[in-house]
Formats: sequence, C-alpha cells, structure tokens
Amino acid sequence: MKEARPRRVAVIRPYAALPSEGGANDRYVNLCEQLLALGAAPEFFCSDFVHNAKQRRSAEALALNQRRLSYLRQIRSFAYRRNLSLARIAHEAWFGLKAIVRIAAGPRPHVVLVGEPLFLVGWLALLYGLCFRVPVIADVIDLWPEADTAPLRGWRGGLRRTAYGALIAARGLRLRRYEAVSFASRSYARLLAPQDPAAPVFYWGSQLAPRRPRKAGAAPIVAIYAGSLGLGYDIETALAAAALVRGADAPLRIAIAGDGPKREAVIRAEQEGLVDYLGQLSGEELIEAYEKAAIGLLPYQAGSKVAMPIKFFDYLNFGLYIVSSLAMEAQDLVAERAVGASYPPGDAQGLADALIEAAKDRDRLARGQAAARALADEFAVETQYRRFARFVLLPRAAGKGDRPKGGAGGSGG
Repeated sequence: MKEARPRRVAVIRPYAALPSEGGANDRYVNLCEQLLALGAAPEFFCSDFVHNAKQRRSAEALALNQRRLSYLRQIRSFAYRRNLSLARIAHEAWFGLKAIVRIAAGPRPHVVLVGEPLFLVGWLALLYGLCFRVPVIADVIDLWPEADTAPLRGWRGGLRRTAYGALIAARGLRLRRYEAVSFASRSYARLLAPQDPAAPVFYWGSQLAPRRPRKAGAAPIVAIYAGSLGLGYDIETALAAAALVRGADAPLRIAIAGDGPKREAVIRAEQEGLVDYLGQLSGEELIEAYEKAAIGLLPYQAGSKVAMPIKFFDYLNFGLYIVSSLAMEAQDLVAERAVGASYPPGDAQGLADALIEAAKDRDRLARGQAAARALADEFAVETQYRRFARFVLLPRAAGKGDRPKGGAGGSGG
C-alpha cells in the first residue's frame, strides 16, 4: 500500500517572536509544533525584521532560529521605523510577494494559513489560492486598527480615520473570502463573525509555569504587573493607585516589571517608595517574580480592544488573583469564573479599592487564586494548539467564494 504523504501547511505571518529574541510563546510556532506532532509538514514564513525592536535579525540570530525551528522560512524585506507608515506597507507587500513566490515554487501545500490582521498579505494569499486551487484560511489575533487608542484629531486624525475605515472594510471582505476563519478570543469572533456562533476560538495560552508552590500567608502581599510600559497600558493609574494603597496602610506592595516610554514614571514612583520596579526581566526572573506574587494586574487604557492578553494566561498559570480594567472577554471570565475583580479604566480609586479588598480579605484572595489555577487547565498551550492544529488539517475544497453561514467551522474555546 502506498504510504500517505504528510499534509503540507504553509503558515504566513511576517511578525514572530523567535528564539533569537528569547521568544517562548509565539502563536504560530506553537501551532507548527503541534502540526509536526500530528504528522503534518508545516512551513512558517516570517520576516527577518523584528517589529517591536524595529531592526533586522543578525546573521547569527537567523541561523539560531533556523537551527531551533526547522520549518521556519525567514524572508528579508524592507525596514521601517514607524508602525503606521508607507515603509511598513512596503515591508508587508515585499514580504508577501516573496513568501507567495517561494510557496508557489515548492510542493503545493494542502492549505495556507494567514495570520490576520495584515495590510496586503492576505490578498496575496487569496490570489495564490485562487490560481493554484489551494484553500486559504485565516486566524485573527487582534482587532487592529480598532485597537489604536491614540486621539484622532486634526487633519492627520481625519486621514487616519479614513485609512482605518478602508482597512476595516478590506479586512471584512477578506474574511468573507477565506475558506475558514479562527480567532484568538471569543470577543473577536462575536464582533467579526456575528453570523457564526460556532466560529472556532483557540486561545493564546502561556508557557510560563511555577516551579515551586506559593508560601501561604506571606506578608506583605505582592501585586505585579509585568509587560510593556508603552502607550496602550495605563501605568499612570497603577501608580496613582499605589499612592492610595500606601495611604490606606494596606498589607500590599505593587511590583512593576518591563520597559517602554513610561519607565521613567515608574522609576520616580519607586524613588518615592510607592512601587518596586523590577526592571526588564528574563524568563527565569519573571517566573521567580510571579512565584512571589499573589495578585496580577491588567491595567489597560480606556477603549482598549485587547480581549485575552498573554499576561492573563500567565496569571492563571501562577494562580494569581487578577485585577483588570479590560472590557472584553477577560472581563467576562473574571466575573463568571470569580478569578479576581474588575475596575473602570483610569479609575485609580477603583483599582486601589480592588487591591485593598483582596489584601485584607484573605479568604476572598484564596478563592480567586484557586479559581485561577482551575481555569488554567482549560487554556493550557498543549490543549489549545492541538485543537488549532486539527482545525487547520480539516479537509477543505478551495475556490468556494464567499463562506456560507457557519463556514468558519468547528466549535471554539
């Protein structure tokens, strides 16, 4: 009997967190690993340019990534300095063209997966699928450009609003042309595929895990935020809440880790004795910091379209009581599964009250932590990406045009 050949999968997403940057939780690397485990043959096409650092990977970094990830295909494209720029669009266009040419020149894949949102790469993949009769599916990881919370004032704001409207319309058209669409959050599925209540959702998950049990009754209680100190995060409210917590004489300390434009404000707060600034932490240091903490903070700006950030899954894995300002799926889970408390974005008193209540009511804190540990099992990386890989490998016929109602396929999360 002729042996069946492995199903070939081409994954296209220019932005990736790879081993050379210390990335340990890239969505499409995790997917490719599970595809390999199921006997498939994935190829992951990403750019040689690091989006967050705005610099190219060195030859040593490219070689390291290739040694670690045999299925990785790193493609050289144009550099850019700003997220919203013609250079960024040119970067994606050139990357997409080169990726599609490489795919077309090799063995034909059984399916192409595109990581959305993008500018032009999705259209290029759909054109390839139409020409070569290959099903093209998409995975939506965030709500960009809606996620941009910058004020849109003046004539530049008007231009940006016009551009954003065109991008949203183009995305909607693409999503109707893909053979199937999955999402990184139930909130995103409800907004972008309201006609499909069974749209598949595969959560990002976290690969960080505690190595030792937390010591019960430790004092003071530590509430931690670890992540970007960038513009999308409401660090100012966290610092103002820290001053209110100190004034309330609560048995609580707030620790902040990370780097970004708001770093200097955090350092000043540390000098005033309001917070403990831990700096930029390595993976091992972050695990140690989470093991010492009891509460995890999710302070986001008002209007944030973040639904299920990786930090949420980190906190679940470490059994942290979650205090969040998010207004989408994370807020729903905090309430429904009693893993913490929510507060209005920008409300320093609301954040301080939530922290003080948790610090003074140890039974409430312990119940939230236990609920977080129980919920962590549902979002385990292995579980989510095994389901994701099986969804990608479902048999599909290409060239059907608009997806019928329910065409996203499968059930989610």
